Amino acid sequence: MGRSDGGKHNDKHPRVINTMKRLIALLILLLPISAFSADGDPHSWGTYWTVTGVDTKPGHFDGYLADLKANYRRSLDMQVADGKVKSYTMFANVHARDDEPDLWLMVEWNSGADMLDTPVEYFEGLTAKIFGSLDKGESANIDRGEMRTIMSTSLLREMSFTD
Repeated sequence: MGRSDGGKHNDKHPRVINTMKRLIALLILLLPISAFSADGDPHSWGTYWTVTGVDTKPGHFDGYLADLKANYRRSLDMQVADGKVKSYTMFANVHARDDEPDLWLMVEWNSGADMLDTPVEYFEGLTAKIFGSLDKGESANIDRGEMRTIMSTSLLREMSFTD
């Protein structure tokens, strides 16, 4: 049987070939270990959530919620429609202590990449759709600052116990 290279052996890249062979062998060896490890984990990973703690200023709780309903909700509904956000919700801190938020805004993302890697231009486009322009959106954000203080935003990942 003839060889396609005219009988000559191609040794241009023996290091690359040897490295690839070693990598494939390593992956084959690690497969059973990773499968065993996954079965023994007491938990499984779920979706990513951003959780924002908001302290509304005295007398502005209802006004801030009205603003959220008009603008924040609309933005998140668009992100759900675009497949970036899975769900969103909010919680009131019924017995907030000093220096604790009185409102928690929670957004469940379809993936970590949807939250971390979405270009700023996407969010600017949402702002322009909601407010008519980026300048009007920025002005609304400044006005919103009179009603609340953002205390923190965290990125969390949901976990569940495995059976």
